[in-house]
Amino acid sequence: MGKYDPWDEFFAGIEEDDVTFDMAELEAVLGAPLPPSARQHPAWWGRAHNHARWAAYGFTASPDLRRQRVRFRRRSRRTQPPGDRSGTPAVGTGLPDRCLILVGCVAEKRPVPSPAKDLYISPLWQKRRAYAESTGMPWAILSAEHGLVLPDQVIEPYDRSLRDETPAYRREWSQRTARAVVDLCRRLGVFTVEVHAGAAYLEHGLIGGLNAAGLRVLWPLRGLRIGEQLAWYDQHTDPAAPDPSPGEEPPGEEPAEPGRDPWDPFDIPVILEMRRIGAFTYRWPDATETFQHGWEGTCRFGGRDAVFRHGVGARHVYGTDRVHTVTWIDGDPVVEGVAADDYLKTRGLLSLIKKADGSMARTRDEVPPGYGAFFVVDHRSEVDAPYSRRVMAVKIRVDDVSAWLHHALLRRRDPGGGGGSGRPSGPDDPGGTLVSAHTPTPGGGPPPAGGDALPVERKRMIAEVLVAFGQSDDVKHPDVGPPEYTADPEANQLLADDPFAFLIGVLCDQGVRAEKAWAAPLELSRRLGHLNPRRMLADPEAVVLAFQEPTPMHRFVDTVPRWILSAAERVLSDYGGDAGRIWGDRPTAVELQERLRAFEGIGQKKAAMAVALLAFDFGVEIRQMQGSDIAYDVHVRRVFLRTGLAEYDDVDHMVGVAREIHPERPGALDAPAWVVGRTWCRPSEPRCRACVLDDVCAHRIDAADGVKGV
Repeated sequence: MGKYDPWDEFFAGIEEDDVTFDMAELEAVLGAPLPPSARQHPAWWGRAHNHARWAAYGFTASPDLRRQRVRFRRRSRRTQPPGDRSGTPAVGTGLPDRCLILVGCVAEKRPVPSPAKDLYISPLWQKRRAYAESTGMPWAILSAEHGLVLPDQVIEPYDRSLRDETPAYRREWSQRTARAVVDLCRRLGVFTVEVHAGAAYLEHGLIGGLNAAGLRVLWPLRGLRIGEQLAWYDQHTDPAAPDPSPGEEPPGEEPAEPGRDPWDPFDIPVILEMRRIGAFTYRWPDATETFQHGWEGTCRFGGRDAVFRHGVGARHVYGTDRVHTVTWIDGDPVVEGVAADDYLKTRGLLSLIKKADGSMARTRDEVPPGYGAFFVVDHRSEVDAPYSRRVMAVKIRVDDVSAWLHHALLRRRDPGGGGGSGRPSGPDDPGGTLVSAHTPTPGGGPPPAGGDALPVERKRMIAEVLVAFGQSDDVKHPDVGPPEYTADPEANQLLADDPFAFLIGVLCDQGVRAEKAWAAPLELSRRLGHLNPRRMLADPEAVVLAFQEPTPMHRFVDTVPRWILSAAERVLSDYGGDAGRIWGDRPTAVELQERLRAFEGIGQKKAAMAVALLAFDFGVEIRQMQGSDIAYDVHVRRVFLRTGLAEYDDVDHMVGVAREIHPERPGALDAPAWVVGRTWCRPSEPRCRACVLDDVCAHRIDAADGVKGV
């Protein structure tokens, strides 16, 4: 039994929505004293900590440190108790009067972009859809690729199943999807969700996330085989309901005017036709911007048709180069997006939300109607950089064209919302001219960055040269050989002696030079006087202040400390306070990457890098290096594009190429490619004739023009 487990029963039994307790009373319930930080720091009473058991019952805590008491106010009330902490969430099977129906996706799909309700085509899907539509209740789709998807949202075919994904991906998917479902339920005013999906979609945090928001979850087909599910739908589907055939409207019905029925959650644009386009340019009043690729087509919204375009490019904004998008309606740029700090992990971009008068929405209460199905965030929490705004924003995947279109049409519909557009600081400048648009790219993938794809045999030849170079004595890579990552021997020794210091270094490797990131653990230990995870959690404000004073330790003085505190909590809860246990049991490369990616702030690039460093610099025994991946690093990306190994700059594409051409150990290409990129294949004036790859390289120098540091 954990120290804070007694609080579960205590808060579950509170009927009042607003209560105050002395800290001594809370200690009496625990049967143990509170840590000093609980009496000294308000941050200890936040909702994100493992000890915050009150949050699971709808409460927020407001500590009064001077009087040593805490006020708990309930934001949402459960309709039934939450599941026990052994992992059994609150799930029912009875049918509700009003609810949101969630339907899981299936593997069989049409081969072309389609409205989500028409994309899936298996018999099970047809029965699930028919049941959902026959209830007369709002419904949505759980997509293993996109999370929550509305039925009319046009998406492309994909090949992903949660059953085949890592635990880390399932947890991240569940958290993201739960937030979207909660937002939609709040808009609808419903408190019950009925789910028709497999266990992989529900048992990794989705049910718990919905329960924590006060939603009752029904799972009527839990444990039934496919045949039993099909029979259940036959018994429970209204026979008068129309058979949902892709592309057909129910006979004898006129489409309802969008927005007229307040119970209809799908006041969204319907994409009538869409195609992928290649690179194009757009001339703003003061500059010309190039977009690497995009989509264009026609849609229907509010009873009228419109022409749209969604372009994907890059801009230097918020102190670094970020993916940048613009969405046009009838030729006018309306909204833009800027990559969030976690873009490489989530593919998410941010776009500001405006009120009806054209001013920015600064609180959730100011968000105008229509955004209930969006993931609404605080812009400052997603971009930790100078000039990041304290306003509300939507977070949308770069390729979710339907959502960008919906956002643009909502902006344009509101008086003062503007149809003009413009710059990274905010789309408010009217004017601009489409200069050129190239031939659409067939096949559904991003456009090639520099010519046709090389034959696989040619790519494997390049891989062989890279691997041979990586095994030679000529590789003088700071990440190969003795761990000398900084000019300070004491900093290097700390990384070798303290596994948690190494983990901190990995977390700090974000938007700064590697040398600065690896020096951070020693500097943090000097400022704090320790690197003890338990002591950090006891005084979290000290960690934050250490990054800020006397001089900033890092570019991201808010985000990185949060990552370190989250890592400290996970090291304590999952690894007994010893970070060395993350890799101390001879894991495989794949297992170790999954463990590292479970830490907030560690994505594909950092996890792949850390596995390689632990194996080759620190002598950590990795039972099987097969499956280790390349890191999505700026130098590696540049080399992959210029040599012709990769056709376009995308993490999934480049990782997939490495797995295809060197399947025995894809990560073996990482270190030598990094050295080539930093030594010869420089961003400007590359030294091709001196490069070890000169004889096999495709010399597509221009293909990497858009590659910037991340």
